[in-house]
Amino acid sequence: MKDRRPRDKKQTKQDVISAAKKLFSENGLHGTSFRDIEKASGVSKGLIIHHFETKENLYAVVQDNLNQEYTAWMAEQRETGKDLEEITVAAIRGSLSYIKNNPEFRRITLWSYLESQDRNTELDKRFTSILIEAMRAGQEEGLIRDDVKAFVIPFIIRGAIDYWIRKESLREELSAEGQDDNVISDEELVNALVRFIFI
Repeated sequence: MKDRRPRDKKQTKQDVISAAKKLFSENGLHGTSFRDIEKASGVSKGLIIHHFETKENLYAVVQDNLNQEYTAWMAEQRETGKDLEEITVAAIRGSLSYIKNNPEFRRITLWSYLESQDRNTELDKRFTSILIEAMRAGQEEGLIRDDVKAFVIPFIIRGAIDYWIRKESLREELSAEGQDDNVISDEELVNALVRFIFI
């Protein structure tokens, strides 16, 4: 009988989470089985169930990890600005860059919506509340247009970024058909959103 090496609990969980993140981003929650995660992680199904109990719990952990990484990145971006406009530009640019360069984050966000697994965590609420309050403060200082509710602005920005990234091929086709002289860069979107927000 083979000697079984004790597994490092933290590393075991991390191996499972890493494998699950990749599989969930490719196949969604319902298209991924415990057997798939077992095979990809090298961790037995029984041990996966021991640590996470259900696939839905594991999915929630993956979502939470992705949201924590995103909000930590966004906090770093905001710190690069000196005033509200610079902070907003850095936040929009940072969000666009992060979402564009992290396909697993983008895909799991879409899968979560499609499979009715979208969760509003305390982190999501806090992060969005901070953005709303920043927009509200900017309106009170006369820096940000006040004909649009502060509550709506963060949702418009995120929606525009998501759609911009998803429709990259459409943008290229329209540019090629003469709808614009050049392929519009990501920076043009950032500038347009800033002009939309600030007076």
